[in-house]
Amino acid sequence: MHATRLTLPAKLMQPVAWQKWKALAYLAALSLSTIAGARYAGPLPLVVQSACALIGALQFIGLFSLLHESSHGHLAANRRVNAWLGECLCVVVGTSYVGYRLAHLAHHANFRTERDPQEIIYPRRSNAATSALLLVASLVGAPIFLLLRSPYTALKHRQGWAAALRGPMLAVLFYALLWQLLPAPEWRFLVITVGVALLIGSMNDIVYHQGLAAHDSLAACSSFDCDVFGQMFLSGANRHAEHHVYPGVPGPHLVEVSRLVRDDLAAHGAVYDLGFTVAFVRRLVGGPLFLPSHSADESRPRTGNARQLID
Repeated sequence: MHATRLTLPAKLMQPVAWQKWKALAYLAALSLSTIAGARYAGPLPLVVQSACALIGALQFIGLFSLLHESSHGHLAANRRVNAWLGECLCVVVGTSYVGYRLAHLAHHANFRTERDPQEIIYPRRSNAATSALLLVASLVGAPIFLLLRSPYTALKHRQGWAAALRGPMLAVLFYALLWQLLPAPEWRFLVITVGVALLIGSMNDIVYHQGLAAHDSLAACSSFDCDVFGQMFLSGANRHAEHHVYPGVPGPHLVEVSRLVRDDLAAHGAVYDLGFTVAFVRRLVGGPLFLPSHSADESRPRTGNARQLID
């Protein structure tokens, strides 16, 4: 990353006390949308049930966004409470907390290199292999990363079988219990909702970095001006260029941080767009299968003009 990192006010580095309570709101809304979608018997059932599935999927994505916040230590000021909340969220999401945290922090530290467990693009990989992987990632990247890559990362870093598999195993027990307790219509609709969430999550995640520059710079990061949606369901991760330059800032503060640093980040190549859907279509049309943009590569910043950041 290349940019001038500003010294931010100390208040912007502190976790927001109310953020962790969003999990209860997400779970409540997910429950209501599941019941409504499963039991609806009025006119236009496909439209209403699709809306319910979408609403429920956004709650699931919201829970994942809180897990992302926890991986950075932003969900609670107390480290043990933060980790405990992250472990609980992993039961719903179905992943390993220690594995996800290690993988995600490695993504920040080793962006666009072979050592980045979240990244697909790096110099020695061929365009054909990259294209295939990007296509898969745009559809099922989220479940592959959460269900397979994160536990594998924990085992690779010798965190032990218990730490690596605790979240996934408890998730199996949790969903098995729901399968037994929920009426069949609600269970089927919940499965559909989770599937929609994983698809949307995969598509959302890919536009943060793909279809942009191939090198490690702000030209390979995008931010989205959909702050209402971003705060409701992404805990501020829509301000993704800001998040990479200032990973110590909790998501709810990233909107204010963006006001302070946007011009500087844009000058160093950060891409700004209105929202995910527009960006997804634009990247797909402009660079088939989300391969790096040659025009973005031409904007590679000169390291002599800015101080290199190590996230």
